[in-house]
Amino acid sequence: MNTATPFLLLALLSAGTQAFAADVKSVSRLAFGPDNTLFVADWKGAQVHALTLPAPMPKKDEGTFNIVDLEELLSKSLGAGKVKVEDMAARPGSGEVYLAVSVGANKTPVVVAVTSDQKVRKLNLASMKSTTVALKNPDNSKVEFWKETPERSFTVTDMKWNNGELFVAGLSNQDFASTLRRIPYPFTDKQTMTSVEIYHTTHNQIETRAPIRAMTFATLGGKPYIVAAYTCTPIVTIALEDLKDGAHITGKAVAELGYGSTPADMISYSAKDPSGKPQDMLMLLNFHRSGNIIAVSEVEAANEKPGIDKPVPAGQIVGVQETAAPLVGAMRIDNLDDQFFIVVRRALETDALQLVTFDKAMLFRLTDFVSEYDFPQYRYNNNEFQLKYFKPAHDTLMKQEGFPELIGTHE
Repeated sequence: MNTATPFLLLALLSAGTQAFAADVKSVSRLAFGPDNTLFVADWKGAQVHALTLPAPMPKKDEGTFNIVDLEELLSKSLGAGKVKVEDMAARPGSGEVYLAVSVGANKTPVVVAVTSDQKVRKLNLASMKSTTVALKNPDNSKVEFWKETPERSFTVTDMKWNNGELFVAGLSNQDFASTLRRIPYPFTDKQTMTSVEIYHTTHNQIETRAPIRAMTFATLGGKPYIVAAYTCTPIVTIALEDLKDGAHITGKAVAELGYGSTPADMISYSAKDPSGKPQDMLMLLNFHRSGNIIAVSEVEAANEKPGIDKPVPAGQIVGVQETAAPLVGAMRIDNLDDQFFIVVRRALETDALQLVTFDKAMLFRLTDFVSEYDFPQYRYNNNEFQLKYFKPAHDTLMKQEGFPELIGTHE
């Protein structure tokens, strides 16, 4: 008999983890960690599960995604009726995209892997090796916003992996409910909880309950920060060194992007500036308007100034320069690889849920539009500027979006 086994089991249980299949009661947010680990946030269970995935198959090709009716694909693949995509994350280096899905009237939690050739693989959560950590002091409110959205569903509003730790934004049961958790992995009994308040530049008040809705990381002035977005839509910086267990801190409002929107997702990425030099960038998606492209240098400059502490008139953008991205209807975004974003979006003209790629160099899908260039009578060779710049871009997008046979038809 191995006498160490009971002590190992006791250690795992005391750390709030399990070394076998996770009891996943709900799915909200996904994040990839090291060593083929997929983190799944479970707001009903007030837990985060770390699933161990098999090693990925080598990525074969460019693998652009053009899934223009994702709901139909998922419904058929899962043998289900109504499906709702809760979150999406790209598995680094694999070309695979993972979706957290609630299925049917009972909102059964499902996680699937999707590839660019429209293959769907359902993960068997009941048999996968996993460990689990319980979130300390979870929100236990019985409140339902607008008679349909449980307050508890905001237990995890965003979740990102960074430098050996899982950062979890959401609500706790504390008086100052807006909370940031830092959880090292592999899971132990160590878990840092920090409550965060902000001055909301449009609401003109200190806010302690409404949580961060989307966040990412950036190095500002040589130090690591969280850059966070809240509803209605202030941008806030939070130094990682301030996130200590039991602390109550104030995030610095460095920008305001306008009223009447809820942030949907935020990521960091690299893009080339006009001179060809790599530049650190942020992309913020919004549920109620277009996306915002923000250079990290803009946030860094704003962070060096005093935070905004006075009301900003509704609709004004202050603090940073941003570029509007044509991503209305986009709900989730991730870096598929160095060349492409992967996006879950609702195409407003067709009401179809889609899983599609955007080339980072153009951030544009040609098939979203019918324009002068698309009529069979059009010829590029009557316009030197269009021939030099637009035709190569159009040819590239035609190939990426599944219409290579159209290349050369307007020469």
